[in-house]
Amino acid sequence: MSSVVKLSNELLTTEDTENAIHMDDQLRTEFNEWARAGKGDSMERGHRPVGEQAIARMNVRSDARVLDVGCGSGWATRLLAGSAINGRVTGIDISDEMVRVAREASQSYPNVDFQVASAEQLPFDTDEFTHAFSMESLYYYRNIPKGLSEIHRVLENGGLFVAVVDMYWESETTHQWAENLNVPVQLISVREYRELFTAAGFMNVNDERILDPRPVPDDYTSGSFKSREDFVKYREAGSLMISGEAKK
Repeated sequence: MSSVVKLSNELLTTEDTENAIHMDDQLRTEFNEWARAGKGDSMERGHRPVGEQAIARMNVRSDARVLDVGCGSGWATRLLAGSAINGRVTGIDISDEMVRVAREASQSYPNVDFQVASAEQLPFDTDEFTHAFSMESLYYYRNIPKGLSEIHRVLENGGLFVAVVDMYWESETTHQWAENLNVPVQLISVREYRELFTAAGFMNVNDERILDPRPVPDDYTSGSFKSREDFVKYREAGSLMISGEAKK
């Protein structure tokens, strides 16, 4: 069973570092299991209608250098690669199994590559990317301020970061997910996300709700929510998209 953890941007003690390693191992183990169970396909089906809308708002140019943070099975990476046809798109994920799945599914994309990495310690040069995207990964970060700071570092001046999260404070029915996840999550508000982006050095920070246009089935029984009514409320709240430009 998961727990909701508190935000932190304080200096880490030795115990904190050991806990961070443990939490990274938890995430890797859990998402490796998801990959082996074939959940990459179901995550794509669930997130793609909203993800496509968010990516369209990024206006990725043909020569863009894009980072997909928490790429999972790589569906968004491949979608971004269709726009950055003369550039490159790099997907990172903490799960080596997810990265394996993503590589296998992306062999026909010459402008795509994947790496196993944590968002809180990105293995890239400063100013390396023009854009960054994150779909449903921010609330898994042990230290969101550190992750945002790293994304800001690897973006060039004026580079755009767009993140989408489904579980946030104002979307009340998503709170129940924390009960069923086997990893800690951070449940925070729209205002807190905006403040975190600003504190990390992003300017022109905006938030928007993106709606999934698909109808809710009358016989909904997926299990992600306790009832069809909860699922309807989730759809009505929409996914939260936060964006900001890196200021250097």
